[in-house]
Amino acid sequence: MAVASILFSVETLIQFPVPWLRLGLANIVTLLALKWWGIREAFVILFMRVLLGSFLMGRFLHPVFLLSLSGGVAATLAMGGAMIFEKKLFSFIGISIIGALFKNLTQLFVAYFLYIRQMNILTLIPLFLLSSLLTGIIIGFLVHLIHGKMTPYLSI
Repeated sequence: MAVASILFSVETLIQFPVPWLRLGLANIVTLLALKWWGIREAFVILFMRVLLGSFLMGRFLHPVFLLSLSGGVAATLAMGGAMIFEKKLFSFIGISIIGALFKNLTQLFVAYFLYIRQMNILTLIPLFLLSSLLTGIIIGFLVHLIHGKMTPYLSI
C-alpha cells in the first residue's frame, strides 16, 4: 500500500502533455496484488492509495479524487475478471491493457456525466484508447519483470 501511495503521489506531480493522462504506475501494485493475494486485497490497496494520495495531494473529495477512485474500481474489476483467464488468454500485458482501457473510459464517462455534460468530450475516446494501449503495455511489462523477480520470495 505504501509503494502504491508513493507511486500515485509522485505521478500526480509529473506534467504530461494532456493533463488527465497518466502512466498509472500505482496500477503495478494493484495488478501484483491481484496476482499474489486476490481481488479483495487489491481493492484494499486501491482504496487506501486513493485515500492517502488524495490527502497527501490536498485533493480529498475533489473531482480528481472521484475520477481516480471510479477509474481504479473499474480497472481493478476488469483486471480481476481478466485474471481468471490469465493462463489461457491473457498475459500481464493483456490484463494491464484491459485495466488501462477500463480506467480511462470510466474516467471519461464519469467526467461527462458529473462535470462536463458536453458530447464533444467523447471525441477523446480514440486518444484514450491509444493511451490505454501504450500505458497498458508499459505497466504490464513492468509487472511481468517484478513478478518474475519477486515470486521466489513470496513462498518464504
